[in-house]
Amino acid sequence: MMRCARIERTPRLAPVPSTTTRARRATTKAASDDDGSYVEDYNRSPYYTQTERRFVDLITIQAIKNTLHYLQETNGEMHMYLHTYIVEHPIKNEDMDEWLSALASTPLTRVVDPRRSSVPGPKEEEDALRKGRKVSPRDVCERIMACRVEVAKELAGVSNQLNVRNSSVLRKALEATFREYDDVTDFRGEKKDADDDT
Repeated sequence: MMRCARIERTPRLAPVPSTTTRARRATTKAASDDDGSYVEDYNRSPYYTQTERRFVDLITIQAIKNTLHYLQETNGEMHMYLHTYIVEHPIKNEDMDEWLSALASTPLTRVVDPRRSSVPGPKEEEDALRKGRKVSPRDVCERIMACRVEVAKELAGVSNQLNVRNSSVLRKALEATFREYDDVTDFRGEKKDADDDT
């Protein structure tokens, strides 16, 4: 009878990652722990989450300004409502998504536009204008969010512009350096005398 040798397998230990890899994972993990929506990515900058939030907040603020401008021309009641809401709930250093959520969850509001209440017309229309119109804050919020997407699309090409601007900054710095060097040296590179104007 043949006996089989009994083989005991020892568990394999995973290789220990280097300190750089561990630090990178910790940074990425900390960035992704904020709301759980980010996938670990080792190529992101250390402050990616903060940068993204700040960028989205700035885009949202610009979208609110654009929406106010558009509503001023197209819908006076919505414009008045949004303007009043901004005055009552000022935009501070807060998460703009929270601000938009608060706006969208506000109940319907009746707004009377004093500029439109004096418009002459049929009696029914005139009475309706004097009583005001109901404004849906959710509609206002949806307009802001749609405008936010458009503003983000407009800014998609900014990275190309940054390369040009960076080159311009370096060129201006180089020109200033040479101008300053030319002011203190003569054509041979020797230091000018204070009395010598030539």
